[in-house]
Amino acid sequence: MNYIVLDMEWNQSYPRIINETTKKKSKPKNEIIEIGAVKLNEDLECVDTFKSLVKPVYIKKLNDHVRKLTGITAEMLSEGDYFPEVVWDFRDWCGEDRVILTWGYDDIPMLISCLKMYRLETDWVGEWYNLQVIFNAQTDGGKNQRSLASAMEYFECGIDEEHPQHDAFNDARYTAMVCRKLDLRRGIEEYARNTKAMSPTATVFMNLKEVARRQYRCTVINGRSQCPEAFNTNACPVCGAPMVRGKWVRQGRGKLVSIGECREHGRYFMQNRLLKGKTEKLVRKTVFESNPEAEEYYSDRIKASERKEPAEAAE
Repeated sequence: MNYIVLDMEWNQSYPRIINETTKKKSKPKNEIIEIGAVKLNEDLECVDTFKSLVKPVYIKKLNDHVRKLTGITAEMLSEGDYFPEVVWDFRDWCGEDRVILTWGYDDIPMLISCLKMYRLETDWVGEWYNLQVIFNAQTDGGKNQRSLASAMEYFECGIDEEHPQHDAFNDARYTAMVCRKLDLRRGIEEYARNTKAMSPTATVFMNLKEVARRQYRCTVINGRSQCPEAFNTNACPVCGAPMVRGKWVRQGRGKLVSIGECREHGRYFMQNRLLKGKTEKLVRKTVFESNPEAEEYYSDRIKASERKEPAEAAE
């Protein structure tokens, strides 16, 4: 059996309002633009690698944030292959007897979402594990999601400046380095139990499907960061219509959550997170499809805010 250490990068569309009278279909909110992977054997030795850029079809304009974060340009993507070709090659490269490993919960839902977008089979994805769970269980027993950079630092694995993070293949390589520091077999055997031991916040977010993401610049007034647009702009990610929104409540340090409802497309769980850039502060707004766990979590945060209890941090 082999382990497939997978990482991906995806483009994000800019929000837009859909005029219902034009019957214009909405673009998808995300589209994969790079797939990187490392194949490890049972002894965690690298036996093969995979790296491919994906030419976009639905979201052709590269999001500025994605471009700056990944270093990928429109010119680079124009030389890539289309998603069905890339994912077919990737599927063939993975082989049959393997499990997929990722750092975080986002990659596999994103892969499945794009497969469905192109009306391709999804069953082949099969068994997969989030290495954050195994890392937490075998290090300090933490319950929250850790960054890949923090895991690299924990194991004193240096990041090569010539191979920066937020490149799908580089991150897959770095994740494979962390794998070699873990008891992977034991981690997989204990995975279900350790997943249940994660914090309520982490459990909620592992089951949420992200449908939209956008960043807003903050304005500093009297020494305080303010970003009313991020809190007051609550358009439905499907049709663009204004949603009825609940109260914004504290999730953790620098994070607030709320629930929005579109009359036609249902309820969405929203998170605003303050980011500190080198020269400015930003608020990253992420919108997820809501579910009963998210609704219960939001209700608990409302009750905590009314009791003036500190909200549980997600990190």
